[in-house]
Amino acid sequence: MISSTEAISLLLVGALWGCTNPFLRQGSIESKNTSTINTSQEEGEESTSVLKSLFRLAKIKVWLPYLINQLGSLLYYKQLASSNLTLSVPVCNATAMVFSCITSFFLGERVNQPGRAALGVVLVLLGVQICMYSSSESESSN
Repeated sequence: MISSTEAISLLLVGALWGCTNPFLRQGSIESKNTSTINTSQEEGEESTSVLKSLFRLAKIKVWLPYLINQLGSLLYYKQLASSNLTLSVPVCNATAMVFSCITSFFLGERVNQPGRAALGVVLVLLGVQICMYSSSESESSN
């Protein structure tokens, strides 16, 4: 049976990953649009790409969500060491997708087919419930 602290940790990982994805996307787009790096013909493509990436990371709208996202990754690896792998991975990834959709909605990002997105969220949550139920059933039978 999954403990309540384990379930909360898995949901927290999904929340940290999912809630930061829309902010990372927005920060990256904004920094790409305001990039003022002048590239000369003498510079290679690789050095220009690295400079642009470093310039994007200098923006707080990029590195703060990135830092929070990486904290979620640290918690994820800690959870993988102590929990059921077949349950942890789908729960974290599915809840990250759900939190990403919800955060995008609250940020006002346009969704082409909101009905299908809502149905997808419900189906993902149902799948997580099935994973949790089957995991608890298999542990109780052992």
